[in-house]
Amino acid sequence: MKMPDKLDSKLLAPCGINCISCERYQNPCAGCLIGDDGKTKASLKCKIKSCFDTKNFSYCGRCSEFPCPQMKKHSKKYIKRYDLNTLESAKRIKNMGIGKITDSDREKWTCPQCGGVIKFQTKKCSECDYSL
Repeated sequence: MKMPDKLDSKLLAPCGINCISCERYQNPCAGCLIGDDGKTKASLKCKIKSCFDTKNFSYCGRCSEFPCPQMKKHSKKYIKRYDLNTLESAKRIKNMGIGKITDSDREKWTCPQCGGVIKFQTKKCSECDYSL
């Protein structure tokens, strides 16, 4: 998949991950804020998603309880697995605003070789296998 010219803000997950950089995006997941079709069982059981559904927030960084123990645990897991600090990503939402974050993420996750999307799990381009 090629990186689109503009990222939809609905692709920014509540925890701060940009869904376009996820291996599961469009395979078959549409994104955390878009719907439940195609999500894995683990994604459907996501405690962060359940929390923001209950509190009626779209992003963790906008919650009065942020950073909560649940978000800290999530971030620790993603740092260990993927070297991706979701807590810092969620803080960006609070401090920068959605538009600046999607522009920043577009730059961060675009392959410099072919314009494809670099996936955070593998750090490889979806089109040409370029590695970060």
